[in-house]
Amino acid sequence: MHNPVQKPASEPLQAKSTFCLTIGDPTGIGPEITAKFLQQATLQTSHHSLIIFGDIPNLIQTAEQLGLELPEGPQFRYENLQTLGSPLKAPGQIAYESIEAAVAEIHQRKAQALITGPISKEHLQASGIPFSGHTEILQQLARSYYQHPYQSDMLFLYRQFRMLLLTRHVPLRKVSETLSIKGVARSLDNLASFFRNQCGINSPRLCILGVNPHAGELEGEEEERILKPALKLISEKYGFGIEPPVAADAAFRHFHVDRLPYDAYVAAYHDQGLIPFKMVAGLNAVNVTIGLPFLRTSVSHGTAPDIAGQGIADPGSLIEAYQTAVRLSRPLETSLAPEHLDALVP
Repeated sequence: MHNPVQKPASEPLQAKSTFCLTIGDPTGIGPEITAKFLQQATLQTSHHSLIIFGDIPNLIQTAEQLGLELPEGPQFRYENLQTLGSPLKAPGQIAYESIEAAVAEIHQRKAQALITGPISKEHLQASGIPFSGHTEILQQLARSYYQHPYQSDMLFLYRQFRMLLLTRHVPLRKVSETLSIKGVARSLDNLASFFRNQCGINSPRLCILGVNPHAGELEGEEEERILKPALKLISEKYGFGIEPPVAADAAFRHFHVDRLPYDAYVAAYHDQGLIPFKMVAGLNAVNVTIGLPFLRTSVSHGTAPDIAGQGIADPGSLIEAYQTAVRLSRPLETSLAPEHLDALVP
């Protein structure tokens, strides 16, 4: 097959229909699910263009091992971030540089949105990259490129089931000290802005899960001290009512994904939200970073090094991430930056 690495760079693609795709960590399943997605991408992307960032020689080798053909043509551009020679770049460095290059492309208005494959926190740290994941990396890059103090948040989507996390990868014992009125209000502000800009919903129905058992009815004070004041700020700003925190164990009673009483659920910590979400969504879940000046969607799983190279990785989440990016995309002129809440938060 023709080698995409040797293909000359194409002319700048039209921003209204171009998406950046990062392969992710080259030692995980990122190359395999990317190759599988790209095999059917000519059907998936008939009206859109893709720029693929990462270790392209590794992607080519993976595709050949799987007996797949990487697509070529004017709507596909391959940007190799691996050194063509020795020494080779470390996996964490390639993953980070791929994300940075993709954000630069979006900032230059050569692309509209970002779709990301999985990366390894361990490999990031081994390469001296001081971030725990995509959400933190993208927040820093957005602040640097756009000169604005963005706060990024993790929103998970599956059909009409949406789950926002107020804290991310922090130990359970640190959840309470990580939560603050200002931080929660900004996360909810990002969510309200997402609904207005991406979904056309001006008054979303939100279910806030309590931090403590029975939402603090028996013991615990985070609901009264942090959650309720933050909810009040957002309710006053946007003019729609938000119910008080709900007991997390009762929130999903009689749950049916096609008959949801809320537009989004808001979890206080990682496992509180993602256990029920992933039980329902499985590999069809999509991770969306909100609060940025551009759209980013991602797979909802990790690098899965235990099955890398075996040809059994499921590209379903990457396909869903691409389809979600297409569905949610808006013209670049539309600002997704929420108004600052600093003046509102004591």
